[in-house]
Amino acid sequence: AQAILGQDHAASAVVVVGSTMEIQVGDVDGLPAHTYISIRYGEQRRQAPFRTGEVLTFPPEDTEKPPKAYSVDVFRKVGSKQISLAGITALGGKVTSEDVVIPSLEIHGTPITASLAAKMVTQAPAESENSKRQQVARRAKQYMEKHGVQTVLHEMFAKLLEAQPGDPLSFMVDFLEQQREEAEMLEGVEARDFSSEPGLGASPFPGFADGNSSEDLPDLTRHHSLMVDALRASPDLYQRLRGDRTALGVSVAQCMKPGVDCPGHELVKVAGIYAGDEECYERFWPLYEPVVKALHSGWTSDAYHPKESSPAKISNSRIDPTGRYAVYACIEARRNFHGIRLPTCCAKEDRREVESLLNAALVSVKDSDKASLLRGTYLPLRLSQSHAPRMGGMSIHQEQRLRSAGMLFSDPDSRMRLSAGLGRDWPDARGVFIGEAEGLFLWCNEEDHLRFFARQHTIVDLKKLWTKMHQALGAVSDSAASKGMRFSFSERLGFITACPSRLGAALRVTISLKVPLLAAAIDLSAFCRSYDLQVNQEHGNATHGSVWNVTSGDGLGMSEVDLINGVMEGSRMLVALEQRLEQGEPIYDAMPGLGNEASPGFPSDCCPSRMPDMDGFLSVAAVVLKGNPEVYSKLRRERTQMGVTFASCIKPGMDDKGHPSGRSAGMVAGDDLCYETFAELFDPVIHRLHEFLPTAPQPSDSSSAKLSNTAIDKSRSYVLSVFVEVRRNLEGFRLAPACRREERREVECLLTKAMNQSEKLHGSYKPLAFSQSCAPLVSGIDWAEQDRLCAEGVLFAEPSSPAQLAAGIGRHWPDARGAFIAEASDLVVWCNEEDHFRFRVKQEGADLKAAFGRAFESVAALEAAVRSTGGAGYARERRLGYVTVDPANLGCALRCAVAMKLPCLGSHPEFPSVCKALNLQVAWRGDRWDVSSGSTLGVSEVDVANEVIEGCAQLVSLEELAAAGSAIDDKLRSLVSQ
Repeated sequence: AQAILGQDHAASAVVVVGSTMEIQVGDVDGLPAHTYISIRYGEQRRQAPFRTGEVLTFPPEDTEKPPKAYSVDVFRKVGSKQISLAGITALGGKVTSEDVVIPSLEIHGTPITASLAAKMVTQAPAESENSKRQQVARRAKQYMEKHGVQTVLHEMFAKLLEAQPGDPLSFMVDFLEQQREEAEMLEGVEARDFSSEPGLGASPFPGFADGNSSEDLPDLTRHHSLMVDALRASPDLYQRLRGDRTALGVSVAQCMKPGVDCPGHELVKVAGIYAGDEECYERFWPLYEPVVKALHSGWTSDAYHPKESSPAKISNSRIDPTGRYAVYACIEARRNFHGIRLPTCCAKEDRREVESLLNAALVSVKDSDKASLLRGTYLPLRLSQSHAPRMGGMSIHQEQRLRSAGMLFSDPDSRMRLSAGLGRDWPDARGVFIGEAEGLFLWCNEEDHLRFFARQHTIVDLKKLWTKMHQALGAVSDSAASKGMRFSFSERLGFITACPSRLGAALRVTISLKVPLLAAAIDLSAFCRSYDLQVNQEHGNATHGSVWNVTSGDGLGMSEVDLINGVMEGSRMLVALEQRLEQGEPIYDAMPGLGNEASPGFPSDCCPSRMPDMDGFLSVAAVVLKGNPEVYSKLRRERTQMGVTFASCIKPGMDDKGHPSGRSAGMVAGDDLCYETFAELFDPVIHRLHEFLPTAPQPSDSSSAKLSNTAIDKSRSYVLSVFVEVRRNLEGFRLAPACRREERREVECLLTKAMNQSEKLHGSYKPLAFSQSCAPLVSGIDWAEQDRLCAEGVLFAEPSSPAQLAAGIGRHWPDARGAFIAEASDLVVWCNEEDHFRFRVKQEGADLKAAFGRAFESVAALEAAVRSTGGAGYARERRLGYVTVDPANLGCALRCAVAMKLPCLGSHPEFPSVCKALNLQVAWRGDRWDVSSGSTLGVSEVDVANEVIEGCAQLVSLEELAAAGSAIDDKLRSLVSQ
């Protein structure tokens, strides 16, 4: 191990006459036995026992300057053995010792076994310097003649002087790579036989519509894609379209093949359909329309795609003038030629025509003002035989260099892409154009005819980058036009692409930003969605964890200019927020949905005259409106007496499409009058959420004395903790989606006053960090303390989901938000999170009755304190019970939950059904089951809690039976059938 000499080990260096270096060991204390020192000085190394006074001498080196440092290595001798050389002369000058056992010098060491050979070698006389040089030159000449290097170099320099290129080094590299390629071909490098691999030869991928199998649709019950959804909605659709062909001969079966061959996944639905040519989007539009609408939210069939690409209209504002945050940018554009089938369905001749059009464009610009931009090299994929100047394609070394630079595409390896036909005749007529302009390259015949790329590193200037891309697109377009060709473009769908997800501007813009503080502080994905951007964390580099790739969103209905300006605006905002965090400043006011204004999207002040297209929206409100659109027309201008608009109530369901795995209301209440004013929509939504619509008054009974005395877990083996949560809002105040800043502050003030007045509310109030509303803590609690309390579940963070932000509950964040924490830490009251108050009691063990009593004691104490100041108490509606923001929480607005360990019962397939039969909801939380109450509408507080107590006790009883080895199947079936 290399050592740095310290106080206990010292060495001195002395320069003596003739520049000989002597290094002497000074004091050495406490060294282990059998230690050696090895010193490297320049190109020389000396070794000796490590002991005081030892001198290591280094003769002068043939260098202009002596070394400025020396390195010290310290070694320990771990074994020792003396080996005899007796009789070596008689044995011909060589002695071999086999399996020599070298004893270890360590106390706990083991012997080392080795074989050694000693040989006497006659030293040749020293040669003169000239003789050495002659020998080196002679060996070099022999080597170059043997391998034909001289011939290659002579030819390379002759061509170099003939061409006199601007970049001679690149010219020589290309020449040598071409020579290597020819040598590989002569040596018969084994090539991969793509023609024998399914989907990569001339035939379609085996399966549906492969020319051999029937084109009758198989059973698609277990298939999941947007195309399959469209077929389920219109079962006769395929039969109506299967006999049609486009003018270029493409059938609907060929387009559908990927979605039929590949079942997909229900939670990640892809399109499941490609286009075989431009006409497919017209000929088979009844099938493509629902897919396009699902992929491009908000797009309507009667909309026209804007076309504006002038670089002059790109914003001049830089994303990151400092150069500290934006580290990389890439623009990708896809284009296809009109009149040629797309790569999914094209013939070999079509693909070669595209390659020819590209190379014609590269040749045609040599004498134009765009020569510098499109000057470069076209490299066909290795083994391609379609491009005459480079038969056999690029060399292996070129392939490796391009792949390592992220500039090369490979043969499709997914079943979906192979089934789509993207691999047929691989690698014929596929290639990469590498421009001399920095960062510009182009793919030919990958998924689309052409994919243009322009990249920047370190200094990001999107306007400059788009100017380069725009010129390259224009050069190829102009060349194609001279041959009577043009790029495929639809007035409705924009630039035509093989995959319907890429329609529109057919543009993808990516910016890599270093924003570690921002990524740690907020939900970056949710924030970027508000700017119609996507974001993902970059992996596999030295800055992992701090670099995020921000990418443009949907391109259909947006021009190239709008798309690029949108990415620039969002990225500038991210950089500005990161800078504010670096200065220790709050950032909420700059974030959409958390500042003074409503989140972008559907207007909150007044509904548009026409209801937006709700196709693909899954919330309950969206389902009701789609089935009864006249409700929208009737209520769109309405507002409550307190000024809450219908638009603000339905905005969450208009901005967020919802998710198949969870059913959300899709609308919220802005005050207690909303449920009456907008009853024509709220009533059917409530009916679907709670599976009934009450007509009788909501019962109310919170007496803990009436709770069941049944012990949930007598053995204390299965229940970990119990939890009770109660939501309440104050009468006469607007709710979170619509309230003003002053109202929210007044609610907070009432809570803090009640704490001081009530004997049953002892504790402290913790306003969120940066809140300016609470006088004792004007700037809120410390940020680190807030992080800790949020991690413990005591405090709440800012809303991040699109539905929450659209609901308006994040406005003015974090003003007048906080939590009252009881002295015993068993009670927390959240203030102005979603509802005015959320009482939360969590206790270890299984005593739900005690937790219930603690919660409702505090609920009553707070209401009494509010009434004592002249307030009206909690808001309540006759039929619907306590008013809440989310209609799913109406009724007694209570949730009781029990955290349980049920290893046997929880693994039984009937467990979810049993919980449903007991009117319990169940969710897995990492290492435990969370068993909680269901709907509380039409049920009193006592009834809700008793249902949880009795139901959980029954679950524990079943778990005990199963753990003891008893059969429980009959009991489970009996419960489910009740």
